[in-house]
Amino acid sequence: SPAAVAAATTAAAGVAAANPAAAAVGGSLMFGGAHTVDSLLNDPELQIDKPPVAKCDATAHLFNSLVRDNIDQKVEEIKGIITAEHYPWLAYYLVKSRASKEVNFHALYIEFFEKLKQPQLLEMVTNVTYDCLRVLLKSVDQAVVSTSHRTVLKNLGYWLGQITLARNKPLKSKQMDLKSALLDAFENGRLTAMLPLVCKVLEGVQKSKVYKLPNPWTMAIMSLLAEIHDVPNLRTNLMFEVEVLCKHLDIKISDLRRSELLVGKRPPTGSNDLSSAARQTTAEARTEPASTAFAPPGSLRQDSQRGLR
Repeated sequence: SPAAVAAATTAAAGVAAANPAAAAVGGSLMFGGAHTVDSLLNDPELQIDKPPVAKCDATAHLFNSLVRDNIDQKVEEIKGIITAEHYPWLAYYLVKSRASKEVNFHALYIEFFEKLKQPQLLEMVTNVTYDCLRVLLKSVDQAVVSTSHRTVLKNLGYWLGQITLARNKPLKSKQMDLKSALLDAFENGRLTAMLPLVCKVLEGVQKSKVYKLPNPWTMAIMSLLAEIHDVPNLRTNLMFEVEVLCKHLDIKISDLRRSELLVGKRPPTGSNDLSSAARQTTAEARTEPASTAFAPPGSLRQDSQRGLR
């Protein structure tokens, strides 16, 4: 209705005033709806020259009808639709319009691109995934309160883990430093958006020969997740995300050594990462000595070795 549109416009203006950078890439995200996430992924820095409309439509039809039984046929068909000059667009289309929404088809899409035997195309897909995540994380504060935004982050996180870690390929630390992202999120009240993303990326370890535990890189991040899991008054859903990841990786969270990276750190007052009751007492807790901040009994250890007990 006109009234609803007017109300949304007024609210959007408030978001723009409070956070101009977020508004520039889609401040209306706070009002929910998948279309607002799509608007983020239409950011100008992601735009790539498209092939003719007929080829775009043929590509969409191809993926709409793609199943495991006809995958070889579809691989041959795409060769006649999209030439190498439009591979960047194909990579962007796959990530934005398919991988970000259709998590149940991720394995099928990966098999499709592997059968295509164009290594540079898979590299493009990986880079576009990083780019899309970077654009979405520009509005990470909105993601904290937007279910649709968090869902897309989780879907792309899972996708990234499957096309990298699960295929024994490393994450590019300059593009996605999981440990730094978690620490920053903890101190800025953004774990609600970032922790599920990190856990989904790490699910790729389940299929990896290189990154499965006790790989030191994986263990270091799991140790930090275990320490975050023990933060007093952490929201139950965040604890659950870590526990689900441990189940996927066939490890008990009680068997993980806790890192000591949160010692002296605190979440901000009123952090959404804490239970509602805890938010009311966070301000009082900040008067305690910093050295005791969120260091539950047993989390501080004399040895610095990372790994399993």
